[in-house]
Amino acid sequence: MDLELKDVIQITKKAGQKVMEIYGREYKSYQKSDKSPVTEADLASERTILPTLKKYNYGILSEETEDDLSRLRKDKIWIIDPLDGTNDFLQKTGEFSIMVGLAYKGRPVLGVVYLPVEDKLYFAKKGEGAFLKKGDGSLQKLKVSDVSSFSESKFVVSRTHLRKKEKKFLKDNKMDFIQKGSIGIKLGFIAEGKAEGYISMSDKTCQWDICAPEIILTEAGGRVTNLKGENFIYNRKETRNLSGIIASNKKIHRQILNKLIA
Repeated sequence: MDLELKDVIQITKKAGQKVMEIYGREYKSYQKSDKSPVTEADLASERTILPTLKKYNYGILSEETEDDLSRLRKDKIWIIDPLDGTNDFLQKTGEFSIMVGLAYKGRPVLGVVYLPVEDKLYFAKKGEGAFLKKGDGSLQKLKVSDVSSFSESKFVVSRTHLRKKEKKFLKDNKMDFIQKGSIGIKLGFIAEGKAEGYISMSDKTCQWDICAPEIILTEAGGRVTNLKGENFIYNRKETRNLSGIIASNKKIHRQILNKLIA
């Protein structure tokens, strides 16, 4: 395991410990200008992560730090969501994660997603596969399911942000689905072979929501695109994913796109 990956695993777990300390007591929460929530835990996690990553002198894009567009001049960039699933943190569902991704020339090459409540760590590096390490020390190489029929697929969808259009898509196609919090958890489920698809028709997600989980899912054999079937390009000036997200086990990806066009 190389130094970058070791560093990211170490700091995401350390950030997870900070988050859990706050999770177990009273804490302050705020509303950002876009009306999304932020808590002490989001900020404490980010403060834990950033010092280690800054030593690499790559670009940095992190959800709770003001965007510094000097990142656009860098080939490599850390893309960080210090607490993905803040609503789940607030609602005590336990379904939140710490996510750190590394992109090179616009594409993800390394990712770590840590679920502190379950002590589950997903990680991947381009060309080296994706893995899940659990609190008991067990290590599992991840592989998506072999389900190739859209009608037999299970979707994993948002617990707190499920939109009317997404509900209609699930209902019209009579889809079996489960609801989860963090996007990292959703894509992790697909990477584990526990679900086949995820769709977000929102323009509210951002680069930090999918960079780390994308490389984990693709290294497990899956695929991630926008609703037009285009790959995500990271380190764009626009941080939002304006054309939604489709994630799948790859085998049903074209079928999802066809259903959206129909």
